[in-house]
Amino acid sequence: MKKISLIAASLILTSNLVAADNSFDNAIKAGTVSGDVTLYGETQSNSGSNKDSGFTMGSINLGYETGDFYGFKAAVGARANHDFSEEENGDYDGGNDDTKALFHTANISYTNEYFGLTVGRQEVDLEWMGDFHEAVVLGITAIPDTTVVLGYSNRSAVADADAVLEKFTKFNNDDGAYVLDVKYEGIKGLVLNPYYYDADNIASWYGLKADYDNDMFGITAHAAKSNEDGNAEDGQILHLEGRTNISGLDLTVGYVSTDNDAGTASITTLGDNINPWDRITGGDGNHVYDADADTAFIHFGYDLNGVELAALYGQTDYSSDKEKELNLSANYGITDHFSVGALFIDVDAQDSDDDYNKFALTLEYSF
Repeated sequence: MKKISLIAASLILTSNLVAADNSFDNAIKAGTVSGDVTLYGETQSNSGSNKDSGFTMGSINLGYETGDFYGFKAAVGARANHDFSEEENGDYDGGNDDTKALFHTANISYTNEYFGLTVGRQEVDLEWMGDFHEAVVLGITAIPDTTVVLGYSNRSAVADADAVLEKFTKFNNDDGAYVLDVKYEGIKGLVLNPYYYDADNIASWYGLKADYDNDMFGITAHAAKSNEDGNAEDGQILHLEGRTNISGLDLTVGYVSTDNDAGTASITTLGDNINPWDRITGGDGNHVYDADADTAFIHFGYDLNGVELAALYGQTDYSSDKEKELNLSANYGITDHFSVGALFIDVDAQDSDDDYNKFALTLEYSF
């Protein structure tokens, strides 16, 4: 029997719903449109004999979601990116034939008081599954204080406004991966999040994350491990973090450590949420998931009269090398829809020829 793609299944379901009841027209009219128009540019000064790099680009994103139709909704979305200039040929897309436009969202969803189901292309934000996936995701809320997510994905893509688009590609020879993710919030301030992923013939990985927050401070303890198929070394990662707010200043300190031989192995294959430099959009954190990597970091955040300021500094020791990185960012909402953001990155590598600093500027109009 031939496989029916998740997108095809969604379209078949949509046509059946429309045929079933003409009131679907009302759901179409009640739908919402959202999107953004973004201009982005970056310039990077490289050390040694490495040439400086940089590019400018524009991005347009457009999405539409229908109104509710007996619990059902449909959503579509696409992003188009285009580079305007490069300091050196290939700075934007690595010299490859880049994807100019991507349909990142095309799904049907159904929601009631006990569960929600989404089938098709969708954005996923789980601990080790991120960006856009061609997937089936079921969220169960029938258990008190508990959310259970069951998911399957066989293709993934990246549709960022500040980089080349990455089209949907098969994962695990189209056999995909499965996920079970549970969040329990029955104890005030505490969230317990055990999870399990399985990609046949590649690996399975599992972990437990605990977050505790009160009015004074918050802490995170998180550990994950993989069981690699074949002769590959198993990976693992440990993440510890403490946070507080002092007179409006958000302060976070943390530590991340990986397996001495394999790093995180297959754990980060479908996405990740631990790399501390992801807290500042555009940050690098080049070696956090490498073998035998230990990363210590500190992050500050402060809102100064509507200007969101952030600073992140950390050092990663990996194998016999080390790399330090400083990120400084500022974001300001000029209006409810128009914002400007600036980012400075300074990387001090083990080999001084790999040192660099980068400046990036983003202008975004969203609706």
